Amino acid sequence: MISPHLGKKVIWLSRNFLNLCIVIVRILFYSLRHPGKLSQLAFSIFSTINEFYQVTHGRLHDFTQTNVFRDIQEKQIFASSNFFNADSKVARSMETQILATLVRYFNPQTIFEIGTYNGFSTTHFAYNSSPDTKIYTLDLPRDYDLIATQQEKLKKYSYDDLLVVQLSKENIDKRLYQGHPCGKKVTELFGDSLNFDFSPYYGKMDFIFIDGCHALPYVHSDTNNAFKMLSARGMVVWHDFDYIIHRDVFKYLNRLVKTHKIYSIPNTRFALYSPVLCGE
Repeated sequence: MISPHLGKKVIWLSRNFLNLCIVIVRILFYSLRHPGKLSQLAFSIFSTINEFYQVTHGRLHDFTQTNVFRDIQEKQIFASSNFFNADSKVARSMETQILATLVRYFNPQTIFEIGTYNGFSTTHFAYNSSPDTKIYTLDLPRDYDLIATQQEKLKKYSYDDLLVVQLSKENIDKRLYQGHPCGKKVTELFGDSLNFDFSPYYGKMDFIFIDGCHALPYVHSDTNNAFKMLSARGMVVWHDFDYIIHRDVFKYLNRLVKTHKIYSIPNTRFALYSPVLCGE
């Protein structure tokens, strides 16, 4: 005899499966009438698959198991973020909130960002840090002509990187922190991170955010320079730890974790390293 509890469970599962089938059919018909909207669904499915692969095939440590994570929870750190200026394909709302929270919690006095783009992350660093924090953000110069002068390098760029290069140049005069009071903390630096002179910043940066070119030579070079810039209490955060689009970042960090205790934050594309997290 089937128990009442089991019977209700079967009915509940059956109804949900039927609802799922109805939703799928409706989405298919809607997509035929509005093909442009299909990209939103595709991006959502891509993100879910990508994050699941990160969990199953990523070798990084789990940030939620650290004392720092538990301390952030216990102290209820509330940071400020602006969801409405976010571009979900570049920085998801939850990722922005996490960046802001990390800055609010660690209270860095110096921040270095590789890859400015439209200044969205930069603005959140400035808004959530102390008044005397100094922020340096590095991006390609206005006159950077990738196609004309970097033919060999061009082969290493993904379409995603090429798109961001173009968008960065278009946004160089309308970055979000420009004209905002917190923008006074920001110093703009220009150059190619592969040959930029980072030596003036060695050992001085409390928080480093790597979100530049995702090709392997850049990931390797940016990471090495980040470690050299890192202060004793500092933290390095990499964006785009995902296999599908940014495979070089994913593979590089999966190798680097053999020599450095690097953590990933579930449901994001962040990886992070800090002597504070490692107990060093």
